[in-house]
Amino acid sequence: MTAPAEKLVEHALGLIVQSEVAPPRAARNALARLQQWIGAAPEHAAAADEARRRWQMLDGMSQDLRGHFDPPAVASPGRRNLLLSIAALGAATLAGRLGWRYWHAPVFSAGYSTRPAEMRQLSLPDAQPGSQLALGADTAIDVTLYRQRRVVRLDGGELRCDVAHDAARPFQVLTRDARIEVVGTLFNLRDRGGALSVGVERGQVRVALRDPRTGAAADAYGDPVDLVAGEVLEVRDGTALPVRRGDASALAAWRDGWLVFQDTPLREALATVNAYRPLPIVSADPRVDALRLSGRFPLRDSAGLLATLPQVLPLSVRMRADGSAELTLR
Repeated sequence: MTAPAEKLVEHALGLIVQSEVAPPRAARNALARLQQWIGAAPEHAAAADEARRRWQMLDGMSQDLRGHFDPPAVASPGRRNLLLSIAALGAATLAGRLGWRYWHAPVFSAGYSTRPAEMRQLSLPDAQPGSQLALGADTAIDVTLYRQRRVVRLDGGELRCDVAHDAARPFQVLTRDARIEVVGTLFNLRDRGGALSVGVERGQVRVALRDPRTGAAADAYGDPVDLVAGEVLEVRDGTALPVRRGDASALAAWRDGWLVFQDTPLREALATVNAYRPLPIVSADPRVDALRLSGRFPLRDSAGLLATLPQVLPLSVRMRADGSAELTLR
């Protein structure tokens, strides 16, 4: 639902105030003018509906004001006009604030997270049926639903979003580097502290990079990049790499028990792998971290992964006493 223009609402509210609290003759004239104005344009009718809702939100204000216009309290036309102006101005100001709060106040807010090796499926109360979110291991999000938009803040991890279509309420995912916005689509995100990866399975996604000059807390973004189904975008150090065609569903292969990497720096791949392991695979060598990993690996087969890494990369694996594993160059 789109909010009517505020100036139109205030105009309608002024006429409603007069029709409610002015003396009978003036009230009838105001009501006639209001009805004529409503019939002049469809947007006037919508503004009048919003104005009536706000007037009702002012609780007993209309009753209190009406008492000031009853004889003998109002002795002169000048005083009557002054009271009416004050009533209309006060109502418009207060109702405008109430209306702003109405449209900008959250209707739902919640935080969700998963532990290492845990995955979770959520259904949001934003539609019937609602948007479906799948959280990978060691992932944290905050969800806030408003009347005119839906916002998910990803604090790190992996997220799959199957968004319920609602043209009047865009769906936004906010990350440390970008804002991803859609109306209704299916897309995947991975952010393990290195590159932010966005892959679209269905529909279209708009990715706008955060302006690094404004700081992480500011909502300032640059020109957006549009992605369609089958396209993948990586954002590294605040810079968008060229969009590539690829298997966008691979970013959410963890849902089916797999981890898929394509020319991924080993440091970033290990951050994902370790989210699904009780004990980590570590490296203290930047040269190891810089190696690139490609392949498809079983999510729950830690021993198999450790056995495979030295076959595809020039690595040696040393098991530590605590059960973790350290990678070194051969």
